[in-house]
Amino acid sequence: MNPPQDRVLLSDAKIPIVFTNRKDLKIPKVNESITPAKDVPLGYPHGPKTSEFVPPKKRLYGYTVDLRVSSRSKTNLFIAASQDSFPCTPNAPDRLISIYGKPTTTNFDSIYDRASDRLITITGGSPKFVPAKGGYEVAIQGSAKIELKPKYVQDHLGYFLWDKSKPLWPHPVAGWCSWMAHLQQVSQKDIEDASKFMAKNLLDYGYDVIQIDDGYQRASQSGEPPLKPGEKFSELWTEPNDRFPDGLPHLAKEIKSLGLTPGIWVGLFLPLGIKHNEGYVLGKDGKPYRGPWVNYAINGLDKPALEEAYVETIRTLKSQGWDYFKIDTLRHVLYDNYRKAPEYWKSRNQSMEQAFREIMKDIKSVAKDSYVLACWGTLPELAGVPDGCRIGEDVAPDFASIRRSAKYIAQFHHLNNVVWLNDPDYMCLRLPVAEAQTWVTLTALAGGHIMISDPVKDYDAARVDLLRRVGPPMPLRPGNISPAKPDPEFLALNVAKDKQEWTIVARTAWADEDSTKKSVSEFGLDPTQSYLAFDFWDSKFLGVVKKEFAFKSLKQGHCQAVSFRQLQSHPQILGTDRHIGQGVVDLDQVAWTNNTLSGSSLLGKDRAWTTYIHVPSGWKVGSVTAPGSTHQLAGKVLSLTFAPKSGKAKWSIKFNRA
Repeated sequence: MNPPQDRVLLSDAKIPIVFTNRKDLKIPKVNESITPAKDVPLGYPHGPKTSEFVPPKKRLYGYTVDLRVSSRSKTNLFIAASQDSFPCTPNAPDRLISIYGKPTTTNFDSIYDRASDRLITITGGSPKFVPAKGGYEVAIQGSAKIELKPKYVQDHLGYFLWDKSKPLWPHPVAGWCSWMAHLQQVSQKDIEDASKFMAKNLLDYGYDVIQIDDGYQRASQSGEPPLKPGEKFSELWTEPNDRFPDGLPHLAKEIKSLGLTPGIWVGLFLPLGIKHNEGYVLGKDGKPYRGPWVNYAINGLDKPALEEAYVETIRTLKSQGWDYFKIDTLRHVLYDNYRKAPEYWKSRNQSMEQAFREIMKDIKSVAKDSYVLACWGTLPELAGVPDGCRIGEDVAPDFASIRRSAKYIAQFHHLNNVVWLNDPDYMCLRLPVAEAQTWVTLTALAGGHIMISDPVKDYDAARVDLLRRVGPPMPLRPGNISPAKPDPEFLALNVAKDKQEWTIVARTAWADEDSTKKSVSEFGLDPTQSYLAFDFWDSKFLGVVKKEFAFKSLKQGHCQAVSFRQLQSHPQILGTDRHIGQGVVDLDQVAWTNNTLSGSSLLGKDRAWTTYIHVPSGWKVGSVTAPGSTHQLAGKVLSLTFAPKSGKAKWSIKFNRA
């Protein structure tokens, strides 16, 4: 039940905080701050370094109070928040954090509520946020500063046009993309081979998208020649080149017949010659303005031209059976065309940002329930329209690309499952296995897309195993609610599920690294408690740790992923070899009742999977009920191994006192 509302803090600023144990406390004075708004730093090698867009006279509002009490004084608060809220911090630029559920770990000082776009931060007082009905209970020790930032993402982070009412895409995205596998020489046979391979080896592990990229279309990126009289621009996309002899409807049907989702790439580059030529954006000379990559562009506010140039293509592809749309060159429409013709927009008293949004709105409208990915680069002007955004640059099968991918994951991690689903771009795994392992670790623990792009012949058993062990993707949210720095050495995932909590920490070596000891408090754990440490990739129990943990030495490009579970006095889950989330997707209904540990494990075909259980001193295994499994006790670790099989397996283990 909700606590009594003894005192309402900052009620005039509409901060929903209630004191629950300090009726004697005098309500502190509210301090209001008003500062100019700023545009969004982007930092891509192409185009502007910022979004270069701030609405006229836009201001940022903030409200703070200083709670000044004795250092021994404890103040309990209740923060009202929606179900669409989560604990986080805007103050951790040097470390990357993801969350699943609403963990109570100590590395968070804030609550972000997406429903109201409101951030409440408590600085000082060692706050701990405990989920409760209608919000969070918070205990503060001593003095603290409480701060509210209304319209946090929309205004304070600079996504001024964000429509937060748009629901987030409900499913993780994982699959195969043709681009770096075959570039512009992709063929129908390449897609068919990839579809068969993915259906056979990875569909059971959550990889269900097959996305054709650039190379199937007859439309020319050069913008030449202009369309011929009577030639329909959309048909240059919907009726492919000779490498796709059976056509796109046939291919979409074939992909779907394998249980996969057919996806397709469309670039918004445009030649001259469309029928509704009044829709072209014009330069100073009164002629259609030509910019790099997209050539010419259409004013998104001119609906007939917008339909002919962009939307009709998507409408037809949707009718052909395509259900995943990657819309590319969007940043070039805005930054290389619209922004280069300011006089055009000024003379019409029109907003280029609104025109830009209309392009994506109409595309999403005809795509209906299909996934729409905006590409490439973070595009603040589109916030709230596409389902996902490709936040990074193109990558290749090399270590520099892993580093580049990590840079953009860190910089824009705070947007994932807040504004849209992040796509850090595909991974190329035809590099050394240890580096491929690092790439899938970073991508999986960040919680966005998991897409791959290699010729399928390069997916040997080791690389397939890596992908299986991070699939399906996890629906994670950012523990960092502001940009983090490049080259994150540590990425932590804090999990709360089924009344249990655990943490996975991955360390990445951007250069050769020695072994290093880290306080468990750096990852939100309590240094006064003991934890079971389990190395995921090595499937190895590393012992009981307290206060600090020694990460092993690593060569450049290698990583280590370790899970930590607070030590219990009875048998408990230690870890699994099935999924890097260590229970986020691969364990359900885990419970300890009447000296019995029970639960359900997610399995997968063509590979045996093991759940590891810690059996402390004073306990012994009684009976094991787990059809289709074998078990073995080695020291304090009970291994429960299931034969290859799709779906889930229930299990129950009775323990006796030793």
